[in-house]
Amino acid sequence: MLLLKKHLFLVLLIAWGTEKVIAQKPLEYMFPKKEFNIRQATEMLNDGTAEIKGVAYYEDRTPLGIKVGETIYARLGIVVTLLPLTEYMEEYTQLKKKNKPGKKVAAISSLAWCYRIESKVYSNTGDFVFKGLRPGKYYLESMVHFPSGATAKDVEAIVEITKDGESLNVKLKHIF
Repeated sequence: MLLLKKHLFLVLLIAWGTEKVIAQKPLEYMFPKKEFNIRQATEMLNDGTAEIKGVAYYEDRTPLGIKVGETIYARLGIVVTLLPLTEYMEEYTQLKKKNKPGKKVAAISSLAWCYRIESKVYSNTGDFVFKGLRPGKYYLESMVHFPSGATAKDVEAIVEITKDGESLNVKLKHIF
């Protein structure tokens, strides 16, 4: 009898869980409406002599901008992505401000995602570097994982290289 109750409970639990999964609304993806400019992105990703050095981190702040708690740096080996800031990507950054977790999220096409450069955080203080860049505007993004491992935050920045050979320092931080 006890075994039958356990099996019945398990069947009900599975049925209840399946109902919950089916009842959830699918995630809505918001894509930029502008056309992705392949020529511009290709040109920006050709070899240059500029570089971007940076730090990826998260700091919790109050609505008044006062720092609360400790600075959390991106972990060693975390990927930092650089994308040319075309009109398409500018629209994407605006769409990201409308993200609603679990409901709708900004996204880019697989074609636009192909036009990127990746680097990795190489220190315990979130340091990364991109070399061989041309003048232009770039969008950088990464993730900072909290020590508990349960939460992560997007960190991002828009950077402009104005001349070949330039070396920029950037802070990749959470946008509030």
